[in-house]
Amino acid sequence: MSRNTSPFYSADNQFGESLPEQIAKYILEKIMKGEIGPGHKIVEEHFAQELKTSRAPVREALYLLQISNIVERIPRKGTLVKSFSRIEIREYTEVMIGLIQMALEFSKEKWTKDSLQSLDEKLDLMSNKFLASELLAYQESSSILTKYLFDVAGNKALNKFYDESVYILNVFAKVKWTIETMNHFHPKMLEVVACIKENNIGQAKEIIPGLLLDTLTE
Repeated sequence: MSRNTSPFYSADNQFGESLPEQIAKYILEKIMKGEIGPGHKIVEEHFAQELKTSRAPVREALYLLQISNIVERIPRKGTLVKSFSRIEIREYTEVMIGLIQMALEFSKEKWTKDSLQSLDEKLDLMSNKFLASELLAYQESSSILTKYLFDVAGNKALNKFYDESVYILNVFAKVKWTIETMNHFHPKMLEVVACIKENNIGQAKEIIPGLLLDTLTE
């Protein structure tokens, strides 16, 4: 894809996403915004032309959406958008709550001086974006910090489940979050990090349900 088409879909994406992952998020965002409705047929060639890329990464993107249960491939009909409800978003959120709590539990006794310093650096990045009211950049920095909890936990299976669940929630946040959502979210995230630094993992785990469920309110 041409680097001049869109900074978001550049080959050197700063968040380490592959081109198919970026395209899948682009399509998913359109679905969540209602621009592509349930039952709509997604034609590879159309998106390839729109994004100025070949059909191969679009095909891979649709596969990612298929295994995430967002689209379905039907013989002789092609790839169709499935119904995607707010109830399903809540279910994904509830799964994510459990995954983060497990990551915190697995991270017990694994926090070192260096990893805590890295955690602080990621929190500083979040706080800078918060103070600047840069909503999208804040969401991305929040994802980086959250992923770091799983990195410290060091459980490969848990990381796999996290990667599969966070994909949809990140796009939901991009579409639905407001500055007010961020204002409610950030103080609780500060509390979580403070609890980790105080080795109070139990308290950190108790904060997580409210931290995530509050982002679902309109």
